Amino acid sequence: MKADEPSAHTERNRQINKKILTFGCLPITIVLALVIIAAAVGGNSTEDDAKSPEATVKAPAYTVANKREKTKLGSVDLVIPNATVDQAKAAIEDYAQTIGDRFLNYGITVVRSDADKVFVCRAEWVKDEQAAKIYTGGRITSDTWPALKTECPDPKG
Repeated sequence: MKADEPSAHTERNRQINKKILTFGCLPITIVLALVIIAAAVGGNSTEDDAKSPEATVKAPAYTVANKREKTKLGSVDLVIPNATVDQAKAAIEDYAQTIGDRFLNYGITVVRSDADKVFVCRAEWVKDEQAAKIYTGGRITSDTWPALKTECPDPKG
């Protein structure tokens, strides 16, 4: 036997190692493939699937009433005749986009008429964590800022 020729024992070990690598890696390969498939299937869901039903409602036309703004604080009533809770939430989210950096705390209320004493929904917008501590006593918390906390007791709902 020549020095550069593998022995039968060495060749047998190579074949065994090849089988071990082939079949030993098979479960890892299958698990990896399943993870990739699961990620791809999960990644194909649309944004609308992840949103709550009210998030898909477009903001209806609303009238701005009783707008009060001071240096760092503000409040407004949004009038939407025959408003549903979903429409009120959409209007609040729409209006919140217009508040800007000037304010630290802002109240937004949706009513069905300017004379209504009962609201459909109301929300409190807070610029950042420090403003939340000052103006809400830490009642409003969030992972992202500005934050918007909405409540909708709507007795006529």
